[in-house]
Amino acid sequence: MKMGYYTYKPHCHSVRRNKPRNRNLEQQAQALFKAWFVDFEPFKDGKFVESVLGKIPQELTISKIGDIPHKIESGRRPKGGATSEGIPSIGAENIKGLGFYDYSKTKYIPKDFASVTNRGKISGYELLIYKDGGKPGYFIPNYTIFGEGFPFEYMFINEHVFLLDLMSREYNIFAYFYMQTSYIMNQLNSIGGKAAIPGINTKDVESLPIFTDDNKKVKEFGRIALPMITTILKNSKENANLTKLRDTLLPRLMSGELKIDDLNR
Repeated sequence: MKMGYYTYKPHCHSVRRNKPRNRNLEQQAQALFKAWFVDFEPFKDGKFVESVLGKIPQELTISKIGDIPHKIESGRRPKGGATSEGIPSIGAENIKGLGFYDYSKTKYIPKDFASVTNRGKISGYELLIYKDGGKPGYFIPNYTIFGEGFPFEYMFINEHVFLLDLMSREYNIFAYFYMQTSYIMNQLNSIGGKAAIPGINTKDVESLPIFTDDNKKVKEFGRIALPMITTILKNSKENANLTKLRDTLLPRLMSGELKIDDLNR
């Protein structure tokens, strides 16, 4: 159908192009992280010491998240709960990894509430952590980073999500990959699964060990990965815009309300 060529097909091509690009970029960053901070390839010739993470290079310093500059908070809902319109309020169901957001599950908080609340505003590039929810005895931590207008320009988290800011975009990105290492995942899985309502609290996150960013390789990883994450976020925003445009135009074209010639003007 000719109409499809002008509307659906360009949308499909762009989205199909961006999704594998995003996967490839994240896989590149994951591979680099593993080589440097799991296999410790840049440190092979140096001295290794015992730590809570096992044997690590002596030059890598470990600290608890609570002992380094950081901000951690969850969001709030107004009395009466979420609303059908207003300012987007991001819940645990949308903390599913980079570039993911299900717009059909968006909930909102009133504009006046958003203007006065001092908790849970997403500025961009903070680490977002799945905080609680799920089946009793079963907790799988998950993470994401939003920004560059994706999924929204102005948004908050709700009470089921943690926002962790380590005061640097590059360090937050390092933390995104670090928090997915087996030690951290096992720790949070064990802690969260024991709770009556599966989940983790502020103390659980702040007690986690992490490589500090005073090491040049930690800083270098952040500098390399930052533009990759930025591209993923921009691609995801483009996909969202294209999908919205398709969903707006296609019904009008199908009904005859809008003609192909109108699009070419």
